[in-house]
Amino acid sequence: MALHTDLTIVSIHGHTDGAAAIPSLVESLAQLPGSRGLLISIERPPSLPDHIAWKQTAHLDYFQYSMFCMYCLQHYIETEYCLVVQDDGWVINGDNFTGEYYEYDYVGAPTHMGILGDQAMFHFSWVHVKDPIVVQNGGFSLRSRKFLQAPSKHGIVHKLYNQQPFINEDVQLSGLLRPQLESLGIRYAPLNIAKHFSIEYMGPGLHDDIDLERLVGHHAPSRKLIGHKSIAIRSTVEECDNVFGELDFLMFLQDKGYKFEYRNS
Repeated sequence: MALHTDLTIVSIHGHTDGAAAIPSLVESLAQLPGSRGLLISIERPPSLPDHIAWKQTAHLDYFQYSMFCMYCLQHYIETEYCLVVQDDGWVINGDNFTGEYYEYDYVGAPTHMGILGDQAMFHFSWVHVKDPIVVQNGGFSLRSRKFLQAPSKHGIVHKLYNQQPFINEDVQLSGLLRPQLESLGIRYAPLNIAKHFSIEYMGPGLHDDIDLERLVGHHAPSRKLIGHKSIAIRSTVEECDNVFGELDFLMFLQDKGYKFEYRNS
């Protein structure tokens, strides 16, 4: 069994005490033995287990959260790597987390968004385009210390787009700023590796050959872990059927013992 002694599993909640992230932290820590757990939030939740450390941050809005990840998170992490998790992203199978992933500075699920020059492409429309930059999801992502330090160390400035999704830290760090970071030696996992590390939603042409049994984890706002093997689905069954590959992924999770609560809100 691999030990992840140089890994911190971290969740950042700048708008609540972060109690909602505890199930994801607990599950992810159990799946990755040897790792450390850290919750960063505005106050310590009373229900936080003793084996998860807590550090305080000020209130963060959506834009400030992105700035925190880009410029502040480095000061909270003492290990060589961190795995960012959220209440809607956690480790499914730690046995799939091999040493290969530590060869990269950033690994996250390939998202539906791609960038080619100044053009942003959505809904997996980038799949048949030559050499796009594909945004990798940040809500469940592996980051090296080198990656965390790079924006501050090298004066890499957030591109101040004033609309979603361009302000998002994952769009910035794995999309808009990727050429600058790669020029500094930052290594991003290629798509064939990243897509088996984690998924957001499954897109035609990208995930046609996906082996869900190889997944480490996932992240998507439509699924929230509310307890051990218990997921709140923020959609109806019919709505899930309209999202890229969502029903197939939910059936996979069900086969792994997960139970669902459908909440149409």
